[in-house]
Amino acid sequence: MLIGYYFKLAWLSLKKTPLLSVLMIGTIAMGIAATMITSTVSIMMAQDPLPEKSDRVFSVRLSSWSPDKAYQLAKGEEVIPPMLTYMDTMNLLEDSKGLRQSAAVMYKSMVRSESQTDKEAKMLRFNSVNNDFFAMFNVPFLYGAPWSDLADREGAALVILDRQTNDRLFSGANSVGQHVFIGKHLARIVGVIDSWSPLPQVFHGPHHAHNLPFPLFTPFQFQVNNNLLSKGEMGWQCWAPLGDGTLETFLASECVWIRYWVELEAATQRGDYMDYINAYVEEQKSGGRFARENLSKIFNITESLIEDHVVEDDDFIAVWLAAAFLVACLLNCMGLMLIKFYGKGAEVGLRRAVGASKQHIAMQFGCETVLIGVLGGFLGLALAQLGLRITADIFAHLPAGLMQMSLPLVVMTVVLAVLSSTLFGLWPIYRAAQTQPSAQLKSL
Repeated sequence: MLIGYYFKLAWLSLKKTPLLSVLMIGTIAMGIAATMITSTVSIMMAQDPLPEKSDRVFSVRLSSWSPDKAYQLAKGEEVIPPMLTYMDTMNLLEDSKGLRQSAAVMYKSMVRSESQTDKEAKMLRFNSVNNDFFAMFNVPFLYGAPWSDLADREGAALVILDRQTNDRLFSGANSVGQHVFIGKHLARIVGVIDSWSPLPQVFHGPHHAHNLPFPLFTPFQFQVNNNLLSKGEMGWQCWAPLGDGTLETFLASECVWIRYWVELEAATQRGDYMDYINAYVEEQKSGGRFARENLSKIFNITESLIEDHVVEDDDFIAVWLAAAFLVACLLNCMGLMLIKFYGKGAEVGLRRAVGASKQHIAMQFGCETVLIGVLGGFLGLALAQLGLRITADIFAHLPAGLMQMSLPLVVMTVVLAVLSSTLFGLWPIYRAAQTQPSAQLKSL
C-alpha cells in the first residue's frame, strides 16, 4: 500500500519540477538510446547465421599458393587463400567425404523471362553452387526443390529464383517448369526459394557478409560449361601467368576463385576430415603441387567469420563508447537528482519531524528514481527505434532485419534504464535520507 502511495508522491514531485524532470528523463533516454542502437547493430552484425549447425559446417582452405611467396602475412604469420582452385574443388567434390559439400562462386548475367524482350532484361547476380548447398545452409523453398546430382555433374541449364525475382517475372505464381534466359542460355526453373536473409552471409566471404543473398542460383558446373566468369564478382587470384587465357587454361591453372563448404554429420568428425585434407595435400605434393608448408585448415561458421574479419573485436568498440556515454549521462542525471532532492529538504525535515524514518524517506525517493528510470527507458526505447529507422534509411543496401531490436533487447532497454537510474540515484537518496529535521525546521 505504501509503495503505491510513494509512487503517487513521485509522480506529483515530477510534475512540480517539470523542467528538471524532463532533463533527467531525457538524459537517461539519450544514453539508453545510444547504447541500444550500437548494441543492436553490433549484435546483429556478429550473430551466428546458422546456429543449429554452425559447429559442423566448415570452410575448407588449402595451402596451394606460390612456392616463392606467401599468399598474405598477418602479424608475421602466413595466411592461406580462402578460396580453392578448380582442380582442387573438383577433386574434393568427387571424393565427397562430408555429409554435404558445395562450391560457392558469384557471377552476374542479363536475365529475362521468355515473354520479355532483350531490352527488358536486367543484370542480376548469381550464386553458382552445388545442390547440397541448399540443405547445408537451410535454404527454404516456396516452390520446387534443388536440382538432382546428375544435373549437378552435367551442369544442366537449371535455375532457382528468389521470391522477389519470381514476383517480378511471374507475378508470384509457381514458376517451376517455366524458363528464363541467362544471357543467351535458356534455363528451366526448378525452384523458388522463400524469404531468406542469413546475417551475416558467410558463404561468399567478407565483402558480401551484410548484403542480401544474390537472387538466383545455378549449378556450379553450368557456370563453368558456359564460361560465365565475372572477375569483378569472382575476384580470382593467380600466382602464375595464365598463358593463352582460354577457359581450359584457366581451369587447369593454380588460380584460386572458389569457396568450398562441407557439412559433417557431427562436429566430432572434424579431426577425421582434417586427416583427409592432410592426406590430400600430401598426395598433391607428390605430384609436384602444394610446394609450401602444409597450413591447410578448415574453419567452422563462427571461425570463418573471425578469419575473414567479418567479426572483429574492434566491432564492439562502438558499444563500449556508447556505454561510456550512458555512464556520463547517468552521472549528469545523478547531479540533477542531488539538486532536486536537496531542494526538497524542508519537506523531508517536516516528514521526519512527524515520525517518518530514514527508511521511509529513502523508499519515497527510491520510487521517484525508479519512475524516472521507467520513463527514461520507454523514451530511450522510442529514440532507439527512431535511430535504427534512420540508420536503416541511410544504409538502405543492408537487410532490414539488421536494424531491428529483438524482444530481449527491448526488455533489456527498460530494465537497464531502471537499474542504472536506481544505482546512480543511491547517493542522492542517501544524502536526502540524512537530512536533519531540526536544521530544516529552523529554516521554516
